[in-house]
Amino acid sequence: MEDISNKIESNAQFQFKIKNGEISIDCSKLINGDMEHIEYASKNYLTYKEEQLNMTCDAINSRGFGHATIRSRIERKYSLAYARNIYTSYEIIELILLAQYSKNNHYCYTVDSKHPELLEKMKQLEKCLPNVYVSENQYDFQSGGKYSSIGHFDCMKLLLNKRWNYMFILQNDDIAIKTNQQVLEILEAMDFPLDMAFHNQKKLIDSRFNHDYSWTYKDLNIFLEGDKRKENKSIINRNIEFHKGLVPCGMRYETVEYLAKKINITTFLNQLNTDLYGHDELTWQTLLADDILNIPGGISSKCIYIYHPRFAYLSRKVTWNSKDCATNMTHHLVCTWNVQILRLIGNYKGFHGYRFRGEQDFGAFKCWVNYMYHKNNFMVHENLNLWFYYNLQPSILQRKIMVKDLKSIESCSL
Repeated sequence: MEDISNKIESNAQFQFKIKNGEISIDCSKLINGDMEHIEYASKNYLTYKEEQLNMTCDAINSRGFGHATIRSRIERKYSLAYARNIYTSYEIIELILLAQYSKNNHYCYTVDSKHPELLEKMKQLEKCLPNVYVSENQYDFQSGGKYSSIGHFDCMKLLLNKRWNYMFILQNDDIAIKTNQQVLEILEAMDFPLDMAFHNQKKLIDSRFNHDYSWTYKDLNIFLEGDKRKENKSIINRNIEFHKGLVPCGMRYETVEYLAKKINITTFLNQLNTDLYGHDELTWQTLLADDILNIPGGISSKCIYIYHPRFAYLSRKVTWNSKDCATNMTHHLVCTWNVQILRLIGNYKGFHGYRFRGEQDFGAFKCWVNYMYHKNNFMVHENLNLWFYYNLQPSILQRKIMVKDLKSIESCSL
């Protein structure tokens, strides 16, 4: 990973090239839609080869973190927190962080127990960057979702000791496609609503949790001592109702605080943590759409698909259908981003994208990281159409919550 400390100019145009032998990829041409260069790059994909990076603090800062700036009022006014589970090469993780890094935000990582070398490097990164934190616990993360929610919850609890306004729960490969300033402007326009995907897929839901366990509120031991709901038999003997979506999501500080301090979700997380594929896609949707738990910043179960339609979900932009995949490159049914899609990403409405894969096109990934790094820190700010976000359904609901329009909320009115 090269030192970029001598390549920075304030308000500069983005210019970044990747060279590998006789191959030279001009990232600015790819992002600006130069079709001739896109065709050239498509015939010369660069794949990832792990490097032994210098892990001194001086070296880490020279790779971009030392030049990170806070350039706007809104970035001083608000702070974001990120809880992320990781399992891949350290260099990939560092680059993903560089693409979204702000000195005013907080970044927590839970590391896969199968990768002690990654843990060692992340602890060194933690020593060098004061707003990066590594969970004390490591878990044997599995592709089916095992330990995913438990790992995220560790970071959520750790981050409660920091000062921030809004948290994103992300997975290893989620990468920023909006600058820090843009994310905050969108969230402020929307009054910092819950951002969560909900999928109405009953058969899939039923296949993702163990029906042999008891899922009553009583047996989940979810209410703390002194909580009146704990003594209400009409409540505690009910089963919790499961909902499904995607893991990446965004929520307010008070939502995370309630999950960690006002109820006990330990048994719920442990029972859900099985070998059943995709159970982690039930966790936060189930809790945040539970009418009995009534978590601040949550959603009534009867209003889910009115206030949270699929197109209003922003935490992750992902393409599932291969016929809709502009790159003609997929992995496990998910469209993989490459040099052909770089020119299109700026049009996406979401906060993060999924995904680049270094094994298929590391060059495109590195181009995008450096583009986002420059946009965050050195290029002229790009104003977005905030009215689009203001008028999204989660934003409408959040405004109703803030003015306590309970009648309208209970009737699921827009």
